[in-house]
Amino acid sequence: MIFSKSSHADGRSIVPSAHLQDIEECISAIESQVARGAAPHIRAEFLAALATKGWSGEVSISPQESAVTITSRKRATGLCLQTGGNASRIYADLLKLQALYLNDDITCGIFVLPSAPAARVLGDNLAQGDRLVRELSIFRKVITIPLMVCSFE
Repeated sequence: MIFSKSSHADGRSIVPSAHLQDIEECISAIESQVARGAAPHIRAEFLAALATKGWSGEVSISPQESAVTITSRKRATGLCLQTGGNASRIYADLLKLQALYLNDDITCGIFVLPSAPAARVLGDNLAQGDRLVRELSIFRKVITIPLMVCSFE
């Protein structure tokens, strides 16, 4: 699969290049084709590849207070993956990453999701990278975590 990257709040300088390399390799290793109904397979392939590179499973935002989680973490980098989620879920994941950042649990984040063309093929009203990148500029004073957005297609 091919992908593109976009930086928010100096993410390009702060997200460790080794972590971005992991993400690029995991996306490139996905064998499933972008097609209607393929989102769960793409997700499973990505997560399996991620685990081989030392990334964790789900990480709780606040274990004592709720079951809210992000997809993964490696050292001080949080990761959210959306392959088949509704577009409105973007904001929930952004808030999770921002909360971890403000609580000094992570120093940066990576968001992985389909590009606009891939999202249209995968399903209806799905989260997609083009929209996230466009809207991050609107919320630049609210979402301050250094972030890299990786969109696949």
